[in-house]
Amino acid sequence: MTILTTMHRSVDNTPEASTDFEPPKCRYRLDNDSSDTLTLPDGRKLGYAQYGSPTGHAIIYVHGLPGSRIKATGYHDLGLDLGARIIGVDRPGMGWSTPQPDRKILDFAKDVEHLTGHFGLKSYSVIGLSGGGPYALACAASLPSQNLKCVSLVCGLGPPDIGMSDAVACMDLDDEDRLESLLSPSFLKTLTHEKDRQVFQDTHMLKLMLRATREAWAQGFEGIAQDGRTMCTPALWGFRVEDIRKDLLMLLWCGKDDTFVQPNHGVQIATRLGGRAELRVGEDTHASISQHWRREQVEAILGKM
Repeated sequence: MTILTTMHRSVDNTPEASTDFEPPKCRYRLDNDSSDTLTLPDGRKLGYAQYGSPTGHAIIYVHGLPGSRIKATGYHDLGLDLGARIIGVDRPGMGWSTPQPDRKILDFAKDVEHLTGHFGLKSYSVIGLSGGGPYALACAASLPSQNLKCVSLVCGLGPPDIGMSDAVACMDLDDEDRLESLLSPSFLKTLTHEKDRQVFQDTHMLKLMLRATREAWAQGFEGIAQDGRTMCTPALWGFRVEDIRKDLLMLLWCGKDDTFVQPNHGVQIATRLGGRAELRVGEDTHASISQHWRREQVEAILGKM
């Protein structure tokens, strides 16, 4: 059954990385100490990082675009508090993962299956944010039903026929200059929504965003470009949302004021799932739906286990 709710919250509320920049005194872990690689059957390397509780329920974190395994560090303290093991995974050509020419969306699900097998996980969930949505849906469509318990999309992209608008990130500055730019009064004035202004005044969050994005860029631009082309090409999906197994728990989180991934993506995905997904629509932007509701999103997964 689709649960359509309106949420309210006050705004108060292996290879080396491409840069050694590590801002001091950040509340998030920005190092590579939690990172490693797995050699896949075809010889490629799969980069991943682990955060939170090492003995908790495993949640595979599927980053946005651009993004990397490092973004999962935002869940580290939550994982410790709630008993969740957060495993961020680099997609091919980004971070520490080897490029994979001519890949399809479903190929990422195979990589995740190898990773969960490597860890011997008998039970795990998947959470995909923004551009990670298509890949989380691929996991829902193809990973073993006896192991995968829940798939959650947070402002996640759906199939390309739904339609989308693009945002372009400037990548020609180093992290310190980009951080200064993002904190400047002139940039903050361009943010028309109060919740966006609140999120982008969080220096710690910005440092994490910049670190994770810079890691995505570690092997150059091609991995990022290929990722975008793949998710926007219908022929490279290889599955339909309608075919996702009916007994799999699906959680969809959308922001009414999201101008990057419009809430219609969540609505359309829920419709194609036959109304059996839990759809939660909040009065939030693309930034605030993932930043302000992080605890509730993890609790929603763990509460179903």
